[in-house]
Amino acid sequence: MIVFLSRRWGWLLILTACLLIQSCTRKDIQFGDNTENSYTGISFIDTVGVQLSTVVTDSFPTNGATSFLAGKYKDPYLGKVFTKSFFQMTIPATPPSIPATAQYDSFAFFFHPNNYYYGDTSKPQTFYVNELSQVIAYSYNSKLYNTTDVPVKPVPLGYATMKIKPSSADSIEIRLNDTKGAELFAKLQQSSTDVTNNDNFQNYFKGISLTTGINDTAAVFGFNGTMIMRVYYHTTIPYPASQYVDFTKLANDYSFNQVLTDRTGTGITSGSTGITEINSSQTNNLAFMQPGTGLYLKMIFPSLHSIVGSGKLVKLLKAELMIRPAYLSFDRYKYRLPSPIYLSQTDESNVVGSPVPDSTGSGIGYATPVIDDLYGQDNYYRFNVTPYINRLLTTTGSENQGFFVMRDVSASSMNVDRLVLNNSFHGNQSSRLLLYVVIINQ
Repeated sequence: MIVFLSRRWGWLLILTACLLIQSCTRKDIQFGDNTENSYTGISFIDTVGVQLSTVVTDSFPTNGATSFLAGKYKDPYLGKVFTKSFFQMTIPATPPSIPATAQYDSFAFFFHPNNYYYGDTSKPQTFYVNELSQVIAYSYNSKLYNTTDVPVKPVPLGYATMKIKPSSADSIEIRLNDTKGAELFAKLQQSSTDVTNNDNFQNYFKGISLTTGINDTAAVFGFNGTMIMRVYYHTTIPYPASQYVDFTKLANDYSFNQVLTDRTGTGITSGSTGITEINSSQTNNLAFMQPGTGLYLKMIFPSLHSIVGSGKLVKLLKAELMIRPAYLSFDRYKYRLPSPIYLSQTDESNVVGSPVPDSTGSGIGYATPVIDDLYGQDNYYRFNVTPYINRLLTTTGSENQGFFVMRDVSASSMNVDRLVLNNSFHGNQSSRLLLYVVIINQ
């Protein structure tokens, strides 16, 4: 839709608009003659097509993790998501001196929620603490990937079925196998090099995998790096006293998260090149973002030049990108909208480029969702993309340039947040590029 304002009010609105948004626009975009006295008004354009696609990456590095995922959930759009974490433990900071008369009591594992979850937390899941049967080794390129796996011993060290409260500050305790606990206690008591030398300890106890049950599909939970394996014992001389020794998670590059998916029936498939772009017309007129599982949402504007190439435009005053999540694709509890998100530049190569800056030009332009709690339909993220669109307008061959919609996923913020967008087939419920331009009378 293109709306023209009357000539009578044109001068006043032009002057006001230029004063208000002068700081966030770039130099004039020239389309033919620019006669100072031929301004006729401001035009608002909302018919620039936004072409959506989903870019699928087969694998990506997850090593060096400082936050961890464990759990599974079944997504109504993206199929099943499976997560588990792998890490090494380390010897006590100070070797304990345990008298020969001390007696073993129990063995336990502690871990801490970091307030992150995705899925249905009202259902219980069974969490397993598994001892690795092989040392963790890099897959290739000195990396560990979301697809990397390390074998575990056939019998878990311990497990517990529970409902997790992600916001709880309390640690979670799982009782572990007493045979292994007594073995560790004996080595501690004897000051064995298996528990006093870290290299020897890594060969003796190769690490832990934290997983959930095969049939659990309720939620994925996040945990911080505070992992403790604790041996309890007691002494009786000179009086009874309870004691313990802690083995803590080793902070190194071998800590990683495995994140796998089963996307059967979703239309999202990987090709043979490692990176696959799927147009939204092939996925039920939807496009998806879930960087934690290797999905990136791409936007380009192939009709931009044809819309504004009439020769009447003399200046782009403002360009806004309104990203609208698909209706009923999210809620405030199980499937929360990712926040914040940002835009990164890309083109037909599908390489993630530089982030789009904010209005000051000095930082990344983030956006948080505006949610319509009354009717549930007017939900959006808003980005000011004036400088970037200005550049596309003055660059030939820019039809394949656009954005990736991004959510931070890193070693310290691992997550499986996702965003679902409609393409233009859905009309007003689709994302829009809005242009405010000054026009001249030919």
